[in-house]
Amino acid sequence: MNLDTDSLKSPEKAGIEEKFHLILLAGRLLLQNSAATGRVHQAVYQLADVFGWPVRLFVDYKVLTLTAQVENRFISRFSRSVPAMNINMAVITRVYQVINAIKKEKITPKEAVEELEKIDAGLPHYHPWLLILMLGITSGSLAKLFGADWLTFFIVGIATALGVVLRQQLGKRKLNPFLISFLAAFVGGCIGGVAVRLGWGSTPELCLIVPSLMLIPGVHLINAVLDLLENHITIGIARLGLSCVTLSSIAFGLLLAASATETLISASSKSVRLPLAEDMFFAGLVAMGFALVFNVPQKILAACVLCGMLGHGMREICLNLDLGIVWGNLIASTLVGLMTVYFSRRYQAPSAAIAFGAVVGMIPGVFIFRSISGLTQILALGTETELSLLINTVVAASKAVLMTLAIPVGLAIPRLLFFKFELK
Repeated sequence: MNLDTDSLKSPEKAGIEEKFHLILLAGRLLLQNSAATGRVHQAVYQLADVFGWPVRLFVDYKVLTLTAQVENRFISRFSRSVPAMNINMAVITRVYQVINAIKKEKITPKEAVEELEKIDAGLPHYHPWLLILMLGITSGSLAKLFGADWLTFFIVGIATALGVVLRQQLGKRKLNPFLISFLAAFVGGCIGGVAVRLGWGSTPELCLIVPSLMLIPGVHLINAVLDLLENHITIGIARLGLSCVTLSSIAFGLLLAASATETLISASSKSVRLPLAEDMFFAGLVAMGFALVFNVPQKILAACVLCGMLGHGMREICLNLDLGIVWGNLIASTLVGLMTVYFSRRYQAPSAAIAFGAVVGMIPGVFIFRSISGLTQILALGTETELSLLINTVVAASKAVLMTLAIPVGLAIPRLLFFKFELK
């Protein structure tokens, strides 16, 4: 069997190369814009089925490798290198629309390639100042969900907005993304630390912690666990590594800010409950903010916000029933997963475009930072560490791990049960 296209005639060879380019371009766009690896495989196999090709796909962190059997030949091609792991749900949605159009024979492969190349060149984002405003409101809403007062709401919002401006400017200068996360966490932490030192508000510690929550790579964490659950081990570990390094950068920036302002992040926390309606209102604002950051298309923004409100409301109900926050995250994520199966079918959009904005606000960033702060205090105190500090650190770390795992597991349960009804 021939392993390449050298023996083929020029027109036939050009057609095969065009189809390879189409399949690999679609797969790469999905991968680099934070589609789960299983969805990348699904899209590639669907396109290959259109052409009648049996294929095998290997997904690496930086490149896709596709091997296809074309008649009696096995042909392999590589995609272009993935430049960075971005989060752009508008791109994922458009790529799925192109795939559906090819399956329904509404467009030719050549037209599909042209459309995908336009998508690759860039899609419009929401206005930068709108994102700055909404992220400020989102972080303030997160603080309210933790029981903050209104003064803390405004301080956190201002600190986050300034951090977003800093990230935008540093991003334009092509700085290392981990350094950007570190600096943004440091600046936001310093502003919050000053508020703590001045005693502003009745919940000053939240001024220090919450701005850094906006930097947590929630989508990458969720995708990492989803990939591992679906046995895509290599890319799952790579995404988990990306998330851990990013979290470390944020944590070190936050801890340095706490040290610079002579403040302390406690390893323990008090549980504050809001009335259900108030909880759902602020959860909706959080979902709206993250949806805009992830460039969710306007037609599904309302669905994303509704999923965020009902999901967080379900978690609050679970807490009121004394089921615990871990089970609350699992049940809430399962509800969001069920809703996204429905909305995915209704709007002909990938479920990730709806789900991620709705659930990323449930990532346990506060527990992550409290456990890291507790660990640094234990290292500093050594054998003089009090038992309460040790227990609080272990509890915070355990909650962080289990709550994070509960989100992708909950999202996956409805997809496994009702997969045939989801957009394919």
